[in-house]
Amino acid sequence: MAVLVISFAATTLDTATRIQRFILMELGDAVNISILKDRYIATIIAVIPAIVLAMWNIVDPSTGASTQAGWVLWPVFGASNQMLAALTLMVLSLYFWKQKKQVLPLAIPFGFISFATLSSLIIKAVSFMENNRLLFSIDVILIMLILWMLVEGLIILIHDRNNLVEL
Repeated sequence: MAVLVISFAATTLDTATRIQRFILMELGDAVNISILKDRYIATIIAVIPAIVLAMWNIVDPSTGASTQAGWVLWPVFGASNQMLAALTLMVLSLYFWKQKKQVLPLAIPFGFISFATLSSLIIKAVSFMENNRLLFSIDVILIMLILWMLVEGLIILIHDRNNLVEL
């Protein structure tokens, strides 16, 4: 069982690093930064934040204990992960809607996940406001991003009023 867990962790880390490297290389290509086009440099830049989060010990403002930086950010990780799920469901819902296919099996989970994520972020932001400015700031940024995402989805719906009746 341990081999399976380690294998899963290793492949997940490898995949995440590759995706970050590809994004950095595409960014370097788009804005013409030649150093980012090098795959080794892009990989090093992609790995540095993970190393910092894993190795850097900081004082957790919530507890006052010394801990790894990654554990301090952990409380908002789940919400950011759920935002990706909501984004995926929103994009699929809009795509199916434009294709005039059944959309409710996607739209209902999208609405639930969006509401739950936004509620969680607001509750956490209130609790972080007093003693953890870093997580409060990250929470506020995530709240703005999910609201922006929802507005973008509404804009697409409004621009395609002909199909609104079929929803």
